[in-house]
Amino acid sequence: MKKIIYLDYAATTPVSKEVFDFMKKYFTKEYGNPSSLHLLGQKALKALDFARNTIKELIEADYFREIIFTSSATESNNLAIKGLVFYYFFRLKLKPHIISSTIEHPSILEVLKDLEKLGLLEYSLVKPEKTGLVNIDNILDLIKENTALITLHYVNSEIGTIQKIKELGQKIQEINENRDIKIIFHIDAAQAPLTEDISVKKLNVDMMTLSSHKIYGPKGVACLFKKENIILERLISGSEQEFELRAGTENIPLIVGFSKALEIAIKNREKNRKYLEELRSYFLQRLKEENIKFEINGNINFSTPKILNLYFPLKTSQEILIYLDSKGIMVSPGMACKARALTPSYIIEELYPNSDRPQKSIRFSFGIETKKEDLNYVVKTLKQFLR
Repeated sequence: MKKIIYLDYAATTPVSKEVFDFMKKYFTKEYGNPSSLHLLGQKALKALDFARNTIKELIEADYFREIIFTSSATESNNLAIKGLVFYYFFRLKLKPHIISSTIEHPSILEVLKDLEKLGLLEYSLVKPEKTGLVNIDNILDLIKENTALITLHYVNSEIGTIQKIKELGQKIQEINENRDIKIIFHIDAAQAPLTEDISVKKLNVDMMTLSSHKIYGPKGVACLFKKENIILERLISGSEQEFELRAGTENIPLIVGFSKALEIAIKNREKNRKYLEELRSYFLQRLKEENIKFEINGNINFSTPKILNLYFPLKTSQEILIYLDSKGIMVSPGMACKARALTPSYIIEELYPNSDRPQKSIRFSFGIETKKEDLNYVVKTLKQFLR
């Protein structure tokens, strides 16, 4: 049987046994609709309230109603941006300006493009430095009178860069003291909870996206934190679920699993970070010992240890991906939603313009199940192919 080594944890993670066991009864025993008034419905509502309150406490939000469950981080990002823009444009009759960066996830960049085509907003994008960091001053320089939102990833899904969210949030709060139109600060923190602090108070953010399947929870569920005083227009109309912001019956098993996965992630964050740092250091050491030619994309001093993006000058990403896959090693040329096209990474291109790096880079993302012997096998396989 072929050895299988999975190093694509930034794309998705398996559901942990503890999370799976916690979810099971909501599929088969306590399967009620939380909007129903009978006993099973009330049990489902109790589970929903418990999960929402768990997440509220874990991220240090102020109010229960500030947690809005969605189907994915993509939906949460859409709700944050479109919901705000629709409110400003259609209710306040103001065309808002939004600031972001050129290395965001497509669920940010494509939303901005779509809304601009419809004439509903204007937006500005900041280019990153070679480290992968977005310069805070460059963001602040773009602020206009009608700037209503700044949206950034917390941890980049391709190169792992951790943006200076806390510092930027503090600057925005200071600027807001003298503004009529307050700037709302949203972050996509889908990749963050396993290794980074996600306290919304410490980060100084107004809205935050989280995802279940990046942290050993089930796919198909995520949430948007938004401060209670922020008004969003809903994207899905119908009944009154999710405080009238997202109609549709809540998926109780997935929501419960998500809350448990987040609880475990935060509880084990320091242990996870230490272990993943050891793995990353060991992998880089082994690559160097075997004289494999590579360079690191971005700067690992500013990145999560679970994501490592490497440039291999001797082969293309496609060639490496296919070869490693034939040997049972699962990696990616970049974020999963773009990987199928096998197009060069626009994020690597932003960091290294006019180079061959976008065509010759591979993302390795480590998980808590990854072992050093797995990495030895990966290095051995790469050496065979890249010699």
